Amino acid sequence: MDRYKVPAHKAVGKLTVKGSKFISHIFPVSSEEEAESSYEAIKKRYYDATHNCFAYRIDAQTYRFSDDGEPSGTAGRPILQVLEGSELFEALCVVTRYFGGTKLGTGGLIRAYSEAAKEALKQLKIKEKIRTRIVELKIDYANEQHVFRLLSQFEGKTLQSDYSNGVSVQVELPWSAVESFLNKLKDLTHGQYELIKISGN
Repeated sequence: MDRYKVPAHKAVGKLTVKGSKFISHIFPVSSEEEAESSYEAIKKRYYDATHNCFAYRIDAQTYRFSDDGEPSGTAGRPILQVLEGSELFEALCVVTRYFGGTKLGTGGLIRAYSEAAKEALKQLKIKEKIRTRIVELKIDYANEQHVFRLLSQFEGKTLQSDYSNGVSVQVELPWSAVESFLNKLKDLTHGQYELIKISGN
């Protein structure tokens, strides 16, 4: 999956259910550390709240959620399911609750936290990102043209070029295109290049 959706900015939503006030925030976050840091900032800001529940989703394998004292499964997971349902990655959603005196019950809590997360989602602008990898290689002058021709074919771009000792190039390509790019380059140059490194998440 090269293309994926992320928050374009921060968004805030509000909801009141049987006297309980819910304030929801969605943040763009690029790492677990950034998500945890943003969550701690919300906890400090709403230090007097009854609960600050959250879920974040960095990529398909990296996610976390917390009920922050609510009954297990009634807050964090419903928030995460909203992020999953909207196909959002690199996103943190925190829902703050001020208890209004009336218990909502398990089903009521699940609905309330889910709806609160959706309120922030309604205010959110979403943008598309492309998952990429960086390829570093060395090639001789005669074959340099093949690299740049293939880049346009595979939606790639040049990041750096160094001509001090042959041609050293650093290119960025969509994640799924790297193998095809290198195979094609191997065919066109008869293997006359050196792959230095492939990096990227």
